[in-house]
Amino acid sequence: MKKIIKMSLVAATAVSCFTSNVSAKSIADIADSVDVFGYVQIRYDENTQSSDNASSYTHKEVLGVTGKINDDLSYMFAGANLKADKSDDGADYSGFLMVYNYFTYTGIENTSISIGRQGIDTPLTVVYDPADATSEATGVTLTSKLGPVTLNAAHFQSTDFDTVAGRYNNPGETIDGGESYTHIGLSGKAGPVSLDAWYANMSDRYDTYTVGASAKIKTEEVMVSPYARYTSADVEGINEDQSLSKIGVNIKAGIIGAGIGYGKTDKKGGWVTFDKDAAANIQGWNVSLLGNADADLVKANINVDALPNLNIGLNYTTLDVASVDKSEVFAQIKYQMSSNFSAMVKIGQIEEDDTNDKEIGRVDLLWLF
Repeated sequence: MKKIIKMSLVAATAVSCFTSNVSAKSIADIADSVDVFGYVQIRYDENTQSSDNASSYTHKEVLGVTGKINDDLSYMFAGANLKADKSDDGADYSGFLMVYNYFTYTGIENTSISIGRQGIDTPLTVVYDPADATSEATGVTLTSKLGPVTLNAAHFQSTDFDTVAGRYNNPGETIDGGESYTHIGLSGKAGPVSLDAWYANMSDRYDTYTVGASAKIKTEEVMVSPYARYTSADVEGINEDQSLSKIGVNIKAGIIGAGIGYGKTDKKGGWVTFDKDAAANIQGWNVSLLGNADADLVKANINVDALPNLNIGLNYTTLDVASVDKSEVFAQIKYQMSSNFSAMVKIGQIEEDDTNDKEIGRVDLLWLF
């Protein structure tokens, strides 16, 4: 009996050791193939107009993982907690956002295919904004490099374009997130010039196309970066086609940077995308060209690297519309404390015809990991 008990103990110990070794190896393999990423953003905004004060406090925490399943397949997941508290009539928001949840297959040469919930990275959408909701949707994306040209095609069954009120706007039928969304884009380079062309359709909401060009021309002392873009849209519920064009240049010479941009909309209207922060639009901080008919916008800025990790800038934007003229001036200080932590402060003023001046301010902290 004693021998049987001893043999049982030896066998149990051997199995336990074997299982522990296998588990340890599996955990180590998983750890080697998985990366964790995320960020924390805290933002406080305030503006005053007449006797009314309006402020908002926003914080967003994102945590995600990427994992390599095998040589051809990978996976990404990211979730976010977003909370926005507003003191004015704006709606507060609080909730968990499923940012990314998709698989990517790269078994075809120069091609990747992603399936699931993912970011929409086009000139008509915003794929990354640390404090606000961004453009995500559930569907399939194909990206393929065909010689000097990159093809991007996607179809999404649903989107999150209804998540944040005031961020996504559509003058026609209301966007509720249940619409299907399809886009196709071509991009490439010709010497120092980058070119792109995109077409997008949201079911029963709008059709739009955009073409753009940009360049980075570097000499020994100066970097010159010109850009231009034209966007046109057919919005459901509006009889007239909408268009917006913009052109500008940014210059960096030593510690000094400067930029100037000009945008114009058609007499019939300027609704060319649902997201005012998209590259298809041109704006300052709070003054935007999007949605204004027969309007002109001019923006200019100058900035200096006072220290290697401290940039100070001054920005001016003016909007000329048939009904009202508006201008904005603000100073911006950005401090890059380390490669993964930055702080920014903005202070400015908005002037608008027949209204009191509005003072605006922002404090923004961002930690990346």
